[in-house]
Amino acid sequence: MKKPLVYYTISLFMGCLSTLMLFKSSIVGAVIAASFFAICFFTLDKKFLFINVSFFFVGVFSFMIYFYIEIPQNVSIRVAEKKNYYYMANYKGRKLILKGNIAKIKEGEKINAHGKFKKEVDFERGVVGVYTLNSCEYCKKDFIFYLYQVKRNIYVQLKQNLGEDKAAVIMSLCYGDTQYLSKDSKSQFQKLGVIHAISVSGFHIAIIYKVLEKFIGLRLAIVFSLIYVLFTGMQPATIRSFIMILVFKLSKVLFKNYDNISSLSLAALVILLVKPCYITDIGFMLSFLSTLGILIYYKKICRILYKIPQKLNETLSVTLSSQIFSLPYIAFTIKNFSSGFIIGNLFLLPIYSIIVILGNLALLLCGSKILFEFICKVLNFVMIALDGANYLILKICPEVSNLTYLDGTILTLIFISCLLYKHGYSKYKYIPFLLLIPMFFENYDFIPKVYCINFQNSQAVVIKYKRDSTMICNYDESSTKNIIKLKEEMNVNKVINNTEKSRIVKLNNNLYVKNIHYYKNDSINVCIYNGNHKFAILSSNFEKKDRSIFNNYNKVEVLPVYLKNDNKTYSNYSNEEKCILYAIIFNEIYKLN
Repeated sequence: MKKPLVYYTISLFMGCLSTLMLFKSSIVGAVIAASFFAICFFTLDKKFLFINVSFFFVGVFSFMIYFYIEIPQNVSIRVAEKKNYYYMANYKGRKLILKGNIAKIKEGEKINAHGKFKKEVDFERGVVGVYTLNSCEYCKKDFIFYLYQVKRNIYVQLKQNLGEDKAAVIMSLCYGDTQYLSKDSKSQFQKLGVIHAISVSGFHIAIIYKVLEKFIGLRLAIVFSLIYVLFTGMQPATIRSFIMILVFKLSKVLFKNYDNISSLSLAALVILLVKPCYITDIGFMLSFLSTLGILIYYKKICRILYKIPQKLNETLSVTLSSQIFSLPYIAFTIKNFSSGFIIGNLFLLPIYSIIVILGNLALLLCGSKILFEFICKVLNFVMIALDGANYLILKICPEVSNLTYLDGTILTLIFISCLLYKHGYSKYKYIPFLLLIPMFFENYDFIPKVYCINFQNSQAVVIKYKRDSTMICNYDESSTKNIIKLKEEMNVNKVINNTEKSRIVKLNNNLYVKNIHYYKNDSINVCIYNGNHKFAILSSNFEKKDRSIFNNYNKVEVLPVYLKNDNKTYSNYSNEEKCILYAIIFNEIYKLN
């Protein structure tokens, strides 16, 4: 059997996945497990079947052992990461949410904790429960603690020399520490399609190892790369990259043939054996799916783009091939995608590479004030160049697109139909084009539509036209999740809070939407300007005596007092059909439901 590691990894993954689904839905879990056994039974010989089934059950048991563990009241744990009002901690490789008396503890510390554990399993985050800390004793400071301490110190030094914003970007780009990065900066990275650059990945390990090997040789480069993996928090992508580099270098030393797919499979096998919870980790999945796409399709895309200059060809081929498997997964999970990822990766990744090298050089030289300040001056120059490049690219970069389950399903079916066509099933060659039709109509509105939703403690008006979707909303803290859910389900790419002053949104050259801030309450009131025609959609809370300002409008619609169901939940308004819908057709506004 060729590439057995691939089969073993798939079997282990399916064991973890089946167990996960059994806890969520016993029927779905049973169907996945039965389907796996059926495929193995009819396609594999008996010996190989036994080995793969064994790996399947290893996945089942490792998943169950990870999540279903009893943690005593007095326990030794490692404080891993600070969140808003709690810490993430590790106990024997398992994630805990740490609450209670946590004011004095720091990231990286190992403590003997005294408190109470409550099992609250969160499969998606790999969390086994919540530990409420009453008191603790600090263990002896070890190597891991000092790595965290170095990271804190380097941030302080970078902040003093470069300022808070630049220091935050360098911390995220070079060391994967995003806690200092502002929301605006994260949004900017997302729009540029380079959000992967701020979480340490194979991109970083490859750069660090290549530089280290050139100057200090193979063995020391491996050792220092491992330290870098520990320093950056042992993320799945860095572990994956380190294992693949290690296998590649060992194959040369031992004069063995290197197979990149088997190497990738080995990395996944090792990681899932230790941390089976990673099957729900988005970073883990995207890292492996992107790498798999590059390994399979990079050379093929290179041949297609052979007329393009070599360097440009290589960059485009890596960028495009990395999206083949990851894009459908993004549609099912993250649900947003930057159409400007090609521009961002093409022009910004070379600058990021320089920053990664300089940032880690600054880390090595932080003990020498003169050398450190010199590196900071060079970093400052590069960061100014990066700011200029970001400014120019953001001007031409399209807005982040929202994806849906339908998009993910269609992209998956397009990939499958292309594979079938490639293997001789010529009747499937038109399916990708047919599948693109519903995908196009779902993401494109030929006429302006206005959806008015009024649910518990919240109001929202969503205006959709062509590829743009703008939401004007008014809500309190209790309805934040509902608004976020509505934003995702209706593919909103621009949000206006109604508590702000009145704003005008341009949909095209003749079509404008303006939210009217009513001085007596926070109700949502929208004016639509379509050429010389003016329409208004007003809340019932907009008093009649104040509506005289709209007398010269072509049409004024007043929303009902209520649009709630009996138990006051959001569930009845989770899709467009449950909203009050208006459409603008031939300079007239019509109520469609």
